[in-house]
Amino acid sequence: MTGRERVLTAMRRQKPDRVPLDFPNGFAPAVYKVFRERTGEDDPYEYLGADARGVGISGTRKPHDYSRYHRSLPPGAWVDEWGIGHQPTESTEEGHAHLEGFLYPMLDLHTEQDARDYPLPDVDADYRYEHLGAQIQSLQQSGYAVCASLACTQFEVAWYMRSMELLLMDFVDNPGFATVLLDRITALRKVQAQRYAELGADVLVLGDDVASQRGMLMSLPLWRGWLKPRLTEVIQEARRARPEMLIFYHSDGNAAAIVPDLIEIGVDILNPVQSECMDPAEMKRLYGDRLSFWGTIGTQTTLPFGTPDDVRREVKKRMETVGVGGGLVLAPTHMVEPDVPWENLVALVEAVHEYGVYG
Repeated sequence: MTGRERVLTAMRRQKPDRVPLDFPNGFAPAVYKVFRERTGEDDPYEYLGADARGVGISGTRKPHDYSRYHRSLPPGAWVDEWGIGHQPTESTEEGHAHLEGFLYPMLDLHTEQDARDYPLPDVDADYRYEHLGAQIQSLQQSGYAVCASLACTQFEVAWYMRSMELLLMDFVDNPGFATVLLDRITALRKVQAQRYAELGADVLVLGDDVASQRGMLMSLPLWRGWLKPRLTEVIQEARRARPEMLIFYHSDGNAAAIVPDLIEIGVDILNPVQSECMDPAEMKRLYGDRLSFWGTIGTQTTLPFGTPDDVRREVKKRMETVGVGGGLVLAPTHMVEPDVPWENLVALVEAVHEYGVYG
C-alpha cells in the first residue's frame, strides 16, 4: 500500500497492510538539528516514513496594520496576520518553537461594533489557494495522504486575539461581542473548509484546545452553546463540497466529555488522544465503531523519558488495543521536543514496522 492508501484505509476503520505513521505537529528546531547531524538528510518526514503530509494556504499579500491595537511591542516581538503578537521566551530560544508569549490585540475592545471593526486576514482570498490544487495532486500521486490545515479553528484563534480570560467572560457577560467575533471567524473558516474540499485534500484538520489534562476548560453547556454549532457549520461546508472528506479534530488534554458530540456532528478522527490523561484503549472500546484515532504516543512521558524499549512496548500495546481492526494512525501526541532522544524516534519507527503489521 502507499501511505495514502494506508491512512485512508485505517481511518475508514478497515485494516491496512500496517499501521500508518505520522508526525502531525512536526519537530522542534533543535530536533531538526539533531536529525541533520545524525542522518545528513533534510526531510525527517521522508526519512522516518511518515504516511501523510500537511498543506495550507499561502501567506497574505495584504497584511493589515495592527499598530493601533498594540501600543508598544517588546524587543523581538512580532505580529501575525490576525494581529496576534508573539513574544519569544527563554523556551523559544532553547528550541521549543511554539512556547511563545501572546500579546492580545483585542484587550481594550468592548462593543459589538469593536468586534465588527477589527480587521481579520484575507484567508478566504482566491490567490491564497492558487498553488494548492497542484500541490495536493502531486503529494497524492507521490503516495501521501494530504491533510489540509485548519487547526486553531475558532476558539483558539479568538482567544489568541482576545485572551482566554476575557473570551470566556464574554461568553457570559458580553455575549454580543463574542457572537460577532466567533461568527466572523466561522464565516472565514467555512470558506477555507470548502476550498480545501474542492481542491481534493483527503483530511480536513480542525481543532481547538478546549480541555486541560483534568477535563474541559469550560462547562459542557458553554461548549455546546458557543463552539459546537459553529464547528458543525464548518464540517457541513466541507461535506457539501466533498462528502467523502475525512474530518479530523484535535484537542489536547482530556476532551472525553465531548467525544459523543464530535461524532454526532461528523468528526471521523480524534487527535491526539493524549495518553497521560485519556485512556486510548477505553476510547477505542467506547467509540471505535464510529471514530478513528490519530496519535496516542505520549510526548510528556514515553518519548522524552522512556527508553527505546519503553517506546517499543507502547507501540505494541497500542496495536493490541487501539489498532485492532484498523482505526489508528500512530503518532506523537504533540510536537517532538528537544528532550526526545534520537534513539527513541528510531525505536518508534522500528516498532511500527515490527508490531504494526496486520496479518
